[in-house]
Amino acid sequence: GEGKGEGVAPAMTLRLSHLIPTLRANSSFARWSAVLAWAGLISFLSSRPALPAPEIPYVDKVFHAGEFGLLAFLLALAAFPSLKSHSAPIRWTLVVLICFIYAILDEAHQAYVPGRNCDLADALADLTGAVLAALITQWAIHLGRLKILSPP
Repeated sequence: GEGKGEGVAPAMTLRLSHLIPTLRANSSFARWSAVLAWAGLISFLSSRPALPAPEIPYVDKVFHAGEFGLLAFLLALAAFPSLKSHSAPIRWTLVVLICFIYAILDEAHQAYVPGRNCDLADALADLTGAVLAALITQWAIHLGRLKILSPP
C-alpha cells in the first residue's frame, strides 16, 4: 500500500534520514567526495574524443585553467584541515603540485585517446588555473572573505 509506514519505501526513507545527518556531520567526507567527483569528471571528459568548443583562439586554455582552478579550490577545501600545522605557502604549493601532476597524467592519458593528443600547453594552462585559484583564494582568506579555509 501507499499508506505511511507501509511497504518498502518508508523503511528506506527512514534509513536515508539517518544517513543524511551522518554525511553532513562528516564534512571531510563531503569535501573529499567533491574532489574525487570533479577529478573523475575531468578524466571522463578527457577520455572522450575531442569535445566541441567555440572557434575562439585559446578558449580551450581558458577552459583548462577553469577546470584546474576549481580542482585546486576543492582540493584546498578537503586537504587544508589536515595541513593546519603548515604555513599557507606550503599548503598551497602542495595543492598546486598535486593539480599539476594530475594535469600531466591527464595529458599523457590523452595521448592514447582517439582524436586527442598530449599537449604541454594544456598542462601549463591547467597549472595556471591552479596557481590563479591559489592566489585568489589566499587573497580572499587574507581579506577575511573566506573563513572556511582560514587557519584557526
